[in-house]
Amino acid sequence: MRSGRLTVLLLTAVLLWPASATAAGPPTIPTAWVTAVTTSSAVLRAEVNPGGLSTRYRFEYLTLAAYEANVAASRDPFAGASSVPPAGSAAGAGTVPVAVSFTLVAPANPLAPGTAYRYRVLASNEAGTAATAAHQLRTQSATPLRGLPDGRAWELVSPVDKGGGAIAGPGVLFGGGEIQAAVGGGALTYGSATAFAEPVAAPPASQYVSRRGAGGWATANVSPPLESGGYGDHPDGVPFRFFSPDLERALMLNGSRCAAQGTCPPSYSVWSAGSLQPLPTAPGLSFEGADADLGVAFFAAEAGLYRWSGGALEQISPVPGATLAAPLGAVSNDGSRAYLTLPADRSIHLYEAGAGTRLVPESAGGGAAFQAASADGALAYFTRAGTLYRYSAVAGASTPIAAGVVGVLAVSADGAYVYYQGGAGLELWHEGAVRQVAAGADAALAGDYPPATASARLSADGEVLAFLSAAPIAGYDNTDANTGLPDTEAYLYDAGTDTLLCASCNPTGERPAGSSSIPGALVNGTTIAYRSRALSASGRRLFFDSADALVVGDTNALPDVYEWEALGEGSCAEAPGCVSLISGGRGEGGSFLDASADGADAFLLTGDSLLASDPGSIDVYDARVGGGLPEPQTPIPCIADACQPLPSPPEDPASATSVAGPGNPAPRYAKEARHHRKHHRHKHKTRHRGGPR
Repeated sequence: MRSGRLTVLLLTAVLLWPASATAAGPPTIPTAWVTAVTTSSAVLRAEVNPGGLSTRYRFEYLTLAAYEANVAASRDPFAGASSVPPAGSAAGAGTVPVAVSFTLVAPANPLAPGTAYRYRVLASNEAGTAATAAHQLRTQSATPLRGLPDGRAWELVSPVDKGGGAIAGPGVLFGGGEIQAAVGGGALTYGSATAFAEPVAAPPASQYVSRRGAGGWATANVSPPLESGGYGDHPDGVPFRFFSPDLERALMLNGSRCAAQGTCPPSYSVWSAGSLQPLPTAPGLSFEGADADLGVAFFAAEAGLYRWSGGALEQISPVPGATLAAPLGAVSNDGSRAYLTLPADRSIHLYEAGAGTRLVPESAGGGAAFQAASADGALAYFTRAGTLYRYSAVAGASTPIAAGVVGVLAVSADGAYVYYQGGAGLELWHEGAVRQVAAGADAALAGDYPPATASARLSADGEVLAFLSAAPIAGYDNTDANTGLPDTEAYLYDAGTDTLLCASCNPTGERPAGSSSIPGALVNGTTIAYRSRALSASGRRLFFDSADALVVGDTNALPDVYEWEALGEGSCAEAPGCVSLISGGRGEGGSFLDASADGADAFLLTGDSLLASDPGSIDVYDARVGGGLPEPQTPIPCIADACQPLPSPPEDPASATSVAGPGNPAPRYAKEARHHRKHHRHKHKTRHRGGPR
């Protein structure tokens, strides 16, 4: 009996023993960050867990130049650093993290304007010492950039007179609204729910091409004449499907009442400078992809897969359900090679002009997923059961090159550089060697693979990769300053120098106040064969949208368009690169649309009137290097509906007259009034993705 009571007493003593006594140990520092960075001051912050023992902490900081000199001399990176508070400060003796901070400010601890620093936090008690890794801090410049970088100037691309309408953003228009810039700049195609610029028809939505000439930007409504109801709610609203790089030619779905009602085969035409060349058709025809110059196009149909070239439609697979292996990257630049997938086991096949179709080895039996191919189609990459294969069309053989692969982000034009997400991190395969770009199974955002739909971008030589990540990689803190949740940031990896940097992180080192993004492929109207040029061909310019205020001039707390450029590119004179605001930053914000291959033309959509000649509405601007056009002296007068604010689309696009009810008195509208009401309803119908592409 006494033994039992003793046991109970001992158990009670253990349960009541102070937690601090059992948890006592060295301190830990869960996190450190910086806030309130100005030209000459900053607040260093951290969380310190004393570990149950009396603990003191301090911050150490020094210039980046001194830090790098220490590293080069194999010294402690913080040798000679300033220590604040000089004698340290108490963090208590608890077992939970406590917030600590220190303000660097003159006269005791002044910071120099426009200077990069490194700092760390140290905490110690009788059980040991803890120290964080080096963190970044950069003070604001004493003379911040005024205006746009690179000698850019805003030019209004869309016309001032839009019939009271607005330009539609990516994915807004149902069934279309392609957005694409000319590869050499000076031209952009886009859509609107309003018909303007001398339309020859009034479809539910229209396609436009704006070109820059000696006198400024001129806009043409390229929507062709159509049968009444030809592009209704089903199957499509805007007929254009793909434009050539110079925007001189385009593939267009023909509109007709029989096609809309499914009573006859869908058909396509090639649009060129306003003229239409009808293409042969087949039952169930649907656009799959095209070569770079729109000289060759591929279509799925009820009877298999077809290839159009030279005016003829050739069946290349008789298997119903056969499709291109990917909407982008499965067709060679000249259209002579194309990779396709058969529905039974998703096996991959190669079509070669003049040689027919053959199976890609190791892709049969199920589970194969095409990723990408080289520009000439001679090399292709696909995954199966977590293994990444490299297929050579010349050798006719597939070779495994990596295991544990989740997906491929990008493949260079020559097929020599392959970036993929694996179980251990983001990897680069190049000439048989594998190099880690960033550690972690979630290093790349899931939306960054596969290449056909990814937001990732690759430079022309394959050495610079732009990608998104919501993971805290490369020492950058992506914890949102307001929510405490991880934000998405845009990163750049340079294989030539084996360096990784965060292009969208706040240059001051402060935590973000919103995520950043690179426009992907699927939000661009119905385009499946084109992606915006967010990364320049050289890889030295990246355009992205960010909800964070990365420069002093961004004060609207809304997403805006930014440019990152490398040292020596444009007006950037800071290593490793510069971040600049491209949209207004003070009004309604903006979103990136597309750019020329060299990034000299950067097109954005905004509701801000960036020029005095813009009276309002939502417009397209070009932030153009060396740009700037004379503005008209007299603005277009405000007349009738053009003076009214734009109406919001209705919550329910269905006509109210379709709702059963007791009926209404006989209408007494004039003919013109009835036509106006009908046109107004067409302008605001919701987007619909169904039907032929």
